[in-house]
Amino acid sequence: MGTVEKRLSSRDQGDAMTGRQRMVELGLTAIVAFVMIGGGVAHLAAPQGFAPLVPGFLPAIPVILMAGVVQIGIGLVALWPRTRKWGGLAFAALCLGYLPLHLWDFFRPDPVFAPPVAATIRVLVQLLFIAAGVRLSRGLRVRT
Repeated sequence: MGTVEKRLSSRDQGDAMTGRQRMVELGLTAIVAFVMIGGGVAHLAAPQGFAPLVPGFLPAIPVILMAGVVQIGIGLVALWPRTRKWGGLAFAALCLGYLPLHLWDFFRPDPVFAPPVAATIRVLVQLLFIAAGVRLSRGLRVRT
């Protein structure tokens, strides 16, 4: 392979990598936006459904409504390219903040997600959400 062919080949690989990274970024953005905006709307539309997930020492409905507004905000921040990294970081932080509630539900005597398999899947999905938010916050674009 000649020098020119090597340059073209490596340039093509760089473009493919950039395209793949862009697809990952767009996919993660869609997941974050969908989960946050959809979840936020659900919190605002039917806060009573989330009340069993809130520990008794917290005022359930105000906490749920506030969480809904925050979630919608995070979803919108993730959609805007200039603030996408912050949206990813906020998503990861919120999911990390929710993790103790998921673990609390997992171990309490009357869990909301009663089958242990459902509770386990819920915690694992939360960990994947945290990883997705961190990855999105790091920015996946290759700058030349």
